[in-house]
Amino acid sequence: MPQRGQAGAALNAEQLSRRQQKTRLAFMHALLRLVTERGFDQISVSDIANEADYGRWTFYQYFASKEDAAWATFVHWMTLLDAHLIQAVQHLESPRREYESWRILFTAFDQQKHFLLRLDSVITSAWHARAKEFLVQQFLGHIQAGRFTLMDGVRPEIAARLYVVAVMELLETWGGNPDLGDRDQIVDEFFRFIFNQPPPR
Repeated sequence: MPQRGQAGAALNAEQLSRRQQKTRLAFMHALLRLVTERGFDQISVSDIANEADYGRWTFYQYFASKEDAAWATFVHWMTLLDAHLIQAVQHLESPRREYESWRILFTAFDQQKHFLLRLDSVITSAWHARAKEFLVQQFLGHIQAGRFTLMDGVRPEIAARLYVVAVMELLETWGGNPDLGDRDQIVDEFFRFIFNQPPPR
């Protein structure tokens, strides 16, 4: 059992028993619900523990703080989304593969944007560099494994970074300005930006 003070986000599924995984997920789901309802700065560790139907002591066995729990929730969500996305598009040829992956990504963001947008500005700014690096490494692995074709002639390390920065900026802008268009319009524009050709139909 992890002790208080250890970063819960660093734990992986292989290190946790099924019961421990269930408990950890209960805290993450509770945090997700509460942040969506109230906003991050309006909830406490006690609120999260009560919502999950556990005590504060149990919470601190898995997470060092509510910020740690929020980061773990983000990493868990992105890891599941990544696995689903790869499975869904691996049979497609490029650039259709990239196009469909962005449709999945932007749909997932649209479904979770109320959580992401209700994180207060302090945690959002602290997360920005950390989230960017996490996503760069995740996407770099996909480029190096040949799962995606992007920016021919550009080194993978650079392509992954440029891609992630562009996606993060676009998602943030779209989340704050829904009048820019629906998911398909945004994905189509992003495809034109990356591939400089009309999106596949």
